[in-house]
Amino acid sequence: MRAFLARALPFAAKSVAVLLVLAVVAAAGTIWWFRRQAARAAVPTSEVVVPRGTRAIELWFPDAEGATLVLETREVVEDAIEGDALMRTVVTEYLRGPETDGARRAFPEGTTLAHVFRDPSGGVYLDFGGNLRREFRGGSTAEHLLVASLLRTVAANAPAVPRVTLTAGGQPIPTLAGHVRLDGPLLVSEWR
Repeated sequence: MRAFLARALPFAAKSVAVLLVLAVVAAAGTIWWFRRQAARAAVPTSEVVVPRGTRAIELWFPDAEGATLVLETREVVEDAIEGDALMRTVVTEYLRGPETDGARRAFPEGTTLAHVFRDPSGGVYLDFGGNLRREFRGGSTAEHLLVASLLRTVAANAPAVPRVTLTAGGQPIPTLAGHVRLDGPLLVSEWR
């Protein structure tokens, strides 16, 4: 019996050691799996919808009599408030026309903003659809109010923009009614 026990004890000790190693490996694997699951749960996926807020923008329109400019504040989605996206949002809202009584649109109805370009010095090019030149009806006051209302709107929402150049259909606009030169950059500070 002693010989049997002498042979069985080292085998039992080896078995216990193997079981202990397996238990430690299983415990480490379980801990790793739970930590990995917790980390996955903490990382947002693209399916998570982040609530968006709004921001007020200032739009300036000619008054109904065509004598001065009227301020209208409008709420826009906040994710469109930087760089070219901001300029596109502001000008698109401006082109929709006023929602305020006593104000009227400056641009012909149906005018769209085709492109927004920013030059390296911070100036902005606004390219409108080709119908701007064809559809504009008005004299010197209407032309002046169109430019003044647009540039005051730009200045109110993007004060760092020093110059705006207007084009239509990708082409320079020499003038709309022959009273305001539009064939070069317009200094925003002169139209505030």
